[in-house]
Amino acid sequence: MAEPRPARRPGWRPRDLLRLAGSASYDLLRRAYAFALIVLIFWVSFAAMKYLVVSLVAPLETPAQVRAIPSRMDEELLHGRRPDWLGLRSVENPRAPLAYYHRLTSWLPPDNANTCTRSGCHGPLPHANRIEVRAFLNMHAASIHCGVCHMEHERTPLSLTWYDRESGRASEAPVLLRALSLLQELGDPPRADDDARARLSDLLRRAARAADNDAALERSAAHLAAVRAATPSFPRIVREARDVVNTSLRGAYGVKLALKDAAGRPVLAHPGTAAAIERYLREGPRATPEQREALLAAVHPFRRPAAIVCTDCHRKTGGVLDLAAAGYPPSRIQQLQTPAIFQMIEHIGRGADFHMPQIVTTPVEPRAPHTQPAPR
Repeated sequence: MAEPRPARRPGWRPRDLLRLAGSASYDLLRRAYAFALIVLIFWVSFAAMKYLVVSLVAPLETPAQVRAIPSRMDEELLHGRRPDWLGLRSVENPRAPLAYYHRLTSWLPPDNANTCTRSGCHGPLPHANRIEVRAFLNMHAASIHCGVCHMEHERTPLSLTWYDRESGRASEAPVLLRALSLLQELGDPPRADDDARARLSDLLRRAARAADNDAALERSAAHLAAVRAATPSFPRIVREARDVVNTSLRGAYGVKLALKDAAGRPVLAHPGTAAAIERYLREGPRATPEQREALLAAVHPFRRPAAIVCTDCHRKTGGVLDLAAAGYPPSRIQQLQTPAIFQMIEHIGRGADFHMPQIVTTPVEPRAPHTQPAPR
């Protein structure tokens, strides 16, 4: 008989060791994953609660883009030589201090022919005292000379002329207003007229040059030059051009409106006041209130006792401005004579309560009762 084999001594086989190590590793991985998930949930919950509490208790700091906007207009800012603050450019153009000029997408161009600002007496944004209305008043400085509102004049409506803000010479009505007239003539949807398309493109290109090479007007002119009136994209391009023109109507003219003298020249200063201006600049800072008033009276011999207010100009009949004679097309005249906006501004200026005008709200019709009233 064969000799019996000795019994195998108990122990771990390599396969068992590998299986045990794999099971332990898998269990450890699951526990680590669960622990990491718990930590993540706790961290997200803490961050959310912290954000909520901090937001409610401590208001957020004003963004740097807003804090960096200058609060005063100076020469460096006016001429666009200050690239040191965030928000210097909004869309394509630099912008004025927010509290002094309500436009965010365009700049106030310097008026080198305006003696009021060129003399050093007044800033390019001259209205500063009344915080309620100064931005709306300064808006007019882009297209109207100071004398229109602040100088005495015999005629009503006022005798006006456009003038070039670089040379001070009398000028034609703004090219942009002629472009607006042509856009109205094209209708909506616009008719397919290649001659009108070419004229409109030329007017917009000239308007862009007059408005310090306005990028939006230049793009519209280029788009109109690149298509034909019979193409499907022509109506869309005309509508876009109409939007650009309407956005640019608040001063992107290159010319400004001023009083006109008997010879047809623009009145850009109080006549014969050069010496009075020099004396005021020399003696004004040290003068007493009474002396200062006398100096100012010599500088402004034709000053109105009270400036023109909104309703003096923005009215359908009896206004001091003849907008049609100044070259405004009927559609723009209708916009300027719509009372909702300027009446609201006058109410704000008088300290009256502000109510949102209906042009920006949806009127709510009274609802009919669902049941009949109970009999008495």
